[in-house]
Amino acid sequence: MKKLYLILGGLSAIALIIYALIPNREFRESLYPISESTIVSTYDDQSDGGTSSAGLSIVDSTLLFKCKLHNNQDKPAWCGLIWDLDPEGKKNYQNWTFVDSLILNISSQNINEIIIKVWTFDPDVTNPEKKNSFRPLIKEWVLKGGVERIAIPMEALYIPTFWYEQNNVDKKLKQKHQETVARFEITPGWNVSRDLEFSISIQSIEVKGLSNLAFGVILFFFLVIVSIAIGFRQKNKK
Repeated sequence: MKKLYLILGGLSAIALIIYALIPNREFRESLYPISESTIVSTYDDQSDGGTSSAGLSIVDSTLLFKCKLHNNQDKPAWCGLIWDLDPEGKKNYQNWTFVDSLILNISSQNINEIIIKVWTFDPDVTNPEKKNSFRPLIKEWVLKGGVERIAIPMEALYIPTFWYEQNNVDKKLKQKHQETVARFEITPGWNVSRDLEFSISIQSIEVKGLSNLAFGVILFFFLVIVSIAIGFRQKNKK
């Protein structure tokens, strides 16, 4: 019995040493500065008859997004900044399974709220030909104005109710599908002032996270060892 405990203790010590030597599996992806496999662009409502205007430029290595929403309160107005993570349409989506945070370093003027959107491919729902069928994960964020660092937990992003209704999807299907991220988007908040140009200067945007796979394996290993030890102890009592 003592020999068994010594063997199990030795295996546990070896497992702890291996775990300590395994490098952290950190995931980090830069959305700005932009990678070669990403396209960033703006959009507005002019193609649908609106008069809002959006523009994008790079000033001193900073991505500068400007927009002015039209002032016709009888019509919806929109604009936005979007990252296409699969510009060739080959379903080479980004795997953000281990992402737990979105980090934005920005400065803003004349805007008090933005909406962050992460669009994912849902194999049960998404038709790649219909952009709105991708699953949106969104989070509203109040801006202080001026320079600020924003850290948004991925778990804070939610799937809006209207998406389920527009796509006739059962609300029980709540999986976010972070393993297939197709687009990232920044839009003005729901109640941003119209007929007033606002700007967002982006110094950097990155997503990052840490895999707990190694910890899970070690935990499972120790559970097995404990089970073996308890099993032998009960067997010897009989």
